[in-house]
Amino acid sequence: MFHKTDSCSFQSRQRLFSNDDFQDELNNLFNKKFQFRFSNSWKLPEKESWFSAPPWKVKQLEILKNRLNFHKSQLNDFNIEEWSSHTRRRNPAGEVGWKVRCLVNPEFLTQAWTKFYECAFTYNIIPAEATMERKMVSLHLCEAPGAFITSLNHYLKSNHQAINWQWVANTLNPYYEGNSPSNMISDDRFMFHTLDNWDFGVDNTGNLMDWNNSQAIIQKAKSLGKVLLVTADGSIDCMLKPDAQEEVTSPLHYCEIVTALQALSADGTLIFKLFTIFEHSTVCLLYLINHLFHEVNIYKPVTSRQGNSEVYAICLRYKGSSNLEKYFPTMQSVYGSELYGNAAMFNLEAIPESFLKQVEECALYFCSIQCQVINNNLQAYLMQKNIALHRDIKKIRGIVATEFIWQYDLKPLEYEQEILKGILHEENKVNMNPRYYRGSYTERQLYTKMSLREKLNNLNSYLQAEVLSNPLILINEAVKWLQLHDEKTELKLKFTYGCPLQKINSSKFIFVPIFKLYQQILTEEEFKDIIFSKDAKPNTNNSREFGLELNKRLSLPEYEHLESYHIFEKRCFKLLLNTLQQLVIGESLLIQNINILTHFNVSVIYIVAKQCFEGIGFTSQSSIILRNLKNKTALKYLEMIEKECDDVRAEETKDVLNCLTVQTTNTGEFYNSLVFYNNTLYRNKCMEYISKIEKFI
Repeated sequence: MFHKTDSCSFQSRQRLFSNDDFQDELNNLFNKKFQFRFSNSWKLPEKESWFSAPPWKVKQLEILKNRLNFHKSQLNDFNIEEWSSHTRRRNPAGEVGWKVRCLVNPEFLTQAWTKFYECAFTYNIIPAEATMERKMVSLHLCEAPGAFITSLNHYLKSNHQAINWQWVANTLNPYYEGNSPSNMISDDRFMFHTLDNWDFGVDNTGNLMDWNNSQAIIQKAKSLGKVLLVTADGSIDCMLKPDAQEEVTSPLHYCEIVTALQALSADGTLIFKLFTIFEHSTVCLLYLINHLFHEVNIYKPVTSRQGNSEVYAICLRYKGSSNLEKYFPTMQSVYGSELYGNAAMFNLEAIPESFLKQVEECALYFCSIQCQVINNNLQAYLMQKNIALHRDIKKIRGIVATEFIWQYDLKPLEYEQEILKGILHEENKVNMNPRYYRGSYTERQLYTKMSLREKLNNLNSYLQAEVLSNPLILINEAVKWLQLHDEKTELKLKFTYGCPLQKINSSKFIFVPIFKLYQQILTEEEFKDIIFSKDAKPNTNNSREFGLELNKRLSLPEYEHLESYHIFEKRCFKLLLNTLQQLVIGESLLIQNINILTHFNVSVIYIVAKQCFEGIGFTSQSSIILRNLKNKTALKYLEMIEKECDDVRAEETKDVLNCLTVQTTNTGEFYNSLVFYNNTLYRNKCMEYISKIEKFI
């Protein structure tokens, strides 16, 4: 381990750097910074003029934007997996994570963990008030999966042990199936154990761009005490618009900052992610921020990928929200609405030339770094056989990793000092459903222009390559049996309410590539018409299957996307409840085509399997078996759920989303069996749909 006080470590560091060839590069990597210089002559415009001007452009910033997009466009034809692999090998900080894990082994180490630690250590982000009063509340916006929080804990325990720290976090809710996977981090390894600290707003979506959600999150954080640190790490998927990353993400960044400015106490610190600084929206936000903080820095950590546009604004010593109170009604009026994109916050004439010059200086600095890195990566790709080139990057990676640990004085914590006391180390889980992309940008653009036949061929190749090639994700036996029955244990229903599901966009209960293919097939209206055409279906009336007597069979309807999903789901629930009520003790039920992607349906199946039946079987033929009804009185739980659903039906903005805690259903053999069932069901659907479409096209 390398500590600044360790003479042996210092000597080994000196030996590593005896060759000065890399010293300049090392200094550049660790010092990508810009600090704004505030002028007392700068004034905020009168509130009446806010958002009254049409969008505007600054010529020099537009030139920089075109320059960067030219460099990025050279990557359009590169396969994303291949290019990512190449740039990972070329990343000077690529060995930092490995070395930190080996020598420090922090809790929930990710790239975000190292980036935050750099920000914290470089700028001493803990306010003086927190140190003096020995207490602090932090609020973390758009935070999933939570590595900023574990990194902050490590920093505090290493440098400010006396501070009593509490935290609240917000993000798009990975347990809400209406959220899009392209905008949401589904990794819940840390969140699963800390759910009480997370706030998903009044509608349970976690969408910070909803004003009411924002206010609920602020209220929760402030209820714990003075909020002296706010972080905001939000982004929006820009894979289909790589040339417009700033425009796409700007509305979210506005909502993050407006939320932070309301929550933060005087003297507090704000850290937020942004990308390029070319558009009026970012220029205006930075002008506003410079009036509200004593110090505003733009910083690119060494562990932030050099070739991307990501930078962090680190704003120190907040002057307080009282300076903003008269502006908040105006800021609220455009919050999360299209109005924000249709107008500039300030007139261009209201922004001093001296500030614009600093913006241009900052934008040029970070743009030049990114362009140079893209060029270097392209040259290295074309010179892959140059052994000396690869030898140099390998040496640099080793030096950067050693310098990182030394410079930030990283040392291990005891498990008792961690948030989860070692639980994540013991679980050793990996994120099962990361964001998933394939092919090049050009290929993704071409797909939108393909004929139906070409699209079908493309989908078929995806099916063969990404779905059928993985035999480990499906049920390959007739029935996968599970015995959960325990009628002696009283279940506690815990209802979760939120925005009614219009359609399922994501699920914690299925392998991402399978559901992605299913969604992509149904994107085409022509495909949908063919799939849901009313043709004859085989009659399956065999009352004895799977080695046992099946007394009743319930075939649930296919969801045809003609109504809101929550309406369809609750109708199917009533069909299931009515059928269960007709059963007598000892009978078994086969349920065909049941959708178990949502937490609502999962909780229902869990209750039935746990309290009512001797066993539950997940079949490879899109059905489940409830074997041997043993306790019909336990149907009271489903009747309570039915009543709760009926009670909230009148509220158009509210629905029952779950009836149990995720800690009850999203773990163990039951959870694994559900995932296998859904993988099998939707894999079969995809094969059936593609086969059916082929016959008509």
